Amino acid sequence: MKDDKAVPVALAPSRRTFIAGAAALGIGSTSALARAATQEGTVPSQAWFEAYLAAFNRADEAVFSAYYADDVQFFGQAAQVTGRQAVIDFYRGVRKHLHEKVDLLTYVGDPSGAHILAVLRTTLVAHTDWPDMPTGALKAGDTRSSVNFVMYDIKDGRFTRVRSARFSPQKGRSA
Repeated sequence: MKDDKAVPVALAPSRRTFIAGAAALGIGSTSALARAATQEGTVPSQAWFEAYLAAFNRADEAVFSAYYADDVQFFGQAAQVTGRQAVIDFYRGVRKHLHEKVDLLTYVGDPSGAHILAVLRTTLVAHTDWPDMPTGALKAGDTRSSVNFVMYDIKDGRFTRVRSARFSPQKGRSA
């Protein structure tokens, strides 16, 4: 398959093939990366999703935001916003106060490619005080970790809706 710049794109379940295809895209072809998952009947794969998480973790706004539809509905723990730019603006604000790292614990992809369910461990490390953080005050140096269930609705290789719920284990048990 080819993107709009006529660069060959190979997207397959294997991580090696995915990385090779992403390298062929070159820097600046992020929209092709997000679209590649649904072209020619290919559904989003775990490797495709892991590439999104990697971009998110390195704060590569251009890459991770390419996964969002223009009118994405985002229902997170700390914000509920609509639109790609609103999601970008939200994370810009978050990153002024803390570093956020997301680790994939479980991935379930709908065979039709319309949904992904992921269990994610989110680790927040504050680099400045954030007394009015929506999910609770943090001081510089504080670390907070949570396990979240996140459902992604997908159309045309982009997230159209993201819904997150936090897992809270019983007291005395770890997540």
